[in-house]
Amino acid sequence: MKKIVLLTGGGDLPVEVVRKLIKKKISFYCLIFEKNPVSKMILKKNHKLINFGKIISELLKLKNLGFNHVALVGNLKRPSISDVKPDLNSAKIIPKFVKILLKGGDNNLLNFCINYLNNIGFNVLDLRKIIPENFLGSGNITKINLSKRIIDDIKKGKTILDCISKFDIGQSLVIQSGNVIGIEAAQGTDKLIKDSYNYINKNEKSILIKLAKVKQNLKADLPTIGVKTLKNCHKSGISGIAYSANKTLFINKQEILEYCKQNNIFLYGV
Repeated sequence: MKKIVLLTGGGDLPVEVVRKLIKKKISFYCLIFEKNPVSKMILKKNHKLINFGKIISELLKLKNLGFNHVALVGNLKRPSISDVKPDLNSAKIIPKFVKILLKGGDNNLLNFCINYLNNIGFNVLDLRKIIPENFLGSGNITKINLSKRIIDDIKKGKTILDCISKFDIGQSLVIQSGNVIGIEAAQGTDKLIKDSYNYINKNEKSILIKLAKVKQNLKADLPTIGVKTLKNCHKSGISGIAYSANKTLFINKQEILEYCKQNNIFLYGV
């Protein structure tokens, strides 16, 4: 039976993963990073609050207890260099870690972390193997008829996001009738949606397109959509969401599908 270390961040995802592991009777231990608030439910489970600089030592201790698998779950705040207070084990990799941190972007940093975890004997798990029911497939998932204009907007949005993937900027944009309303950067998806409100023509269909980056490591930083995202889209007059089929994590999926049905919002898997 697997024994899994959860590198645990904020949001609802860690709660869903923990519930699934409990149901499957799989042992787990949560490592929670300082300055990363987590659910009170997580704090009732086996856990330890640590500084980023102590992670290698803690993982090696858990490895000696039979924990050979790791999963990255929840929202993790990018640490500042001053927040990383390395112990002897972490000091060995700090120069390279800091170099990658200073470059900016998420993909290189996450790939570095995953490769290092593999090197010290951990198998980094794909969340699609742990909670496969939280993913949706391709095509029109809802029963809303989509016009050629909408399909064309989705194609154009995908082309744009694929092109900017190499710059490691963001995963989302809002588009309407061929016009790009906004592109996600450091502000995040929810802020992008809210900022789009003043630029959206309420008489035309607008779309949030949220996709995995080209060559993205799918063991970390998967595109994620929650009920909050849907509610923000509804408030801003966005008519639907295009997402990466089988690569986008839906938090509280059934609640999302019900909300789409009640508010006439479409979901389309690319």
